[in-house]
Amino acid sequence: MENKKQCAMDTRDLVTLLADLAEQIEMLIGKKGTISVFRYAGKQMGKRLGAGQPGDAEMARGIVAKFFQDKEFMDGVALQGNHAELQGCRIGLVLKERGIQAGSHALCNFGFGLIDGVTEAVTGHKIITLHVSSEYHEEGVTCHETW
Repeated sequence: MENKKQCAMDTRDLVTLLADLAEQIEMLIGKKGTISVFRYAGKQMGKRLGAGQPGDAEMARGIVAKFFQDKEFMDGVALQGNHAELQGCRIGLVLKERGIQAGSHALCNFGFGLIDGVTEAVTGHKIITLHVSSEYHEEGVTCHETW
């Protein structure tokens, strides 16, 4: 039998691939269109994640935090009221390498849409997540969001 090498994609590879995809889509439909498409996709995924789990905003935020951490998009997610602190954001690191500010890219908007979709599915209330700021430091990128 031939010994085949397994090539697993890690989170960084996936984020890089999605950033490349976003760049290609942006060439076709522009930056605003790409942001809209990614935000919509995130919201639809969020609605699926939260489906059938009625609860409060705290429960919705817990679902979002677990998703981000399970998929290794973030090292940690701190939630307080209508604010989120995303620690060790892998998306922000890939964007930084490309000279793009975190928070304005289509991939960031996918995450914002995901938060919106889970919250709507769980609580029945619509929110719009917005980027507040990003901090770059030795440990990575910390992003602050609100809704």
